[in-house]
Amino acid sequence: MEERRKHSRVTVNEHVWICDFGEDTTPANLRDCLIVDISEGGACIQCSACYEEGQPLAFTYQDFIRDGLRPVVGVVMWSRRHSGTDYRHGIKFLGLSTQMLHKIQEQVVLTGEGSNEASERQRQK
Repeated sequence: MEERRKHSRVTVNEHVWICDFGEDTTPANLRDCLIVDISEGGACIQCSACYEEGQPLAFTYQDFIRDGLRPVVGVVMWSRRHSGTDYRHGIKFLGLSTQMLHKIQEQVVLTGEGSNEASERQRQK
């Protein structure tokens, strides 16, 4: 099967907090989930909630908070049951800030996954 991804992704496996725009966005209503992997174009998120395709979400995780970055906004592209209690969701990012894009590119290069592609893009800039 041919890979359709435009960007290299890196495994993260860290807790992420998700906010559904249809809910009350107080901290008590944030969902604790797992960010499985991330790329310049999106992320895979795992949690007990099943989100609808096309649903907008915002999320953040510890690295973003530590670096003073705002939550990332995206839209659910797909949802699949992963286990008896969890779902995985493909999230496409909407309008990443330059600072956020650099943070994700840095993660890709530091892990070594996709470093050739990221390095080539950096040289072309």
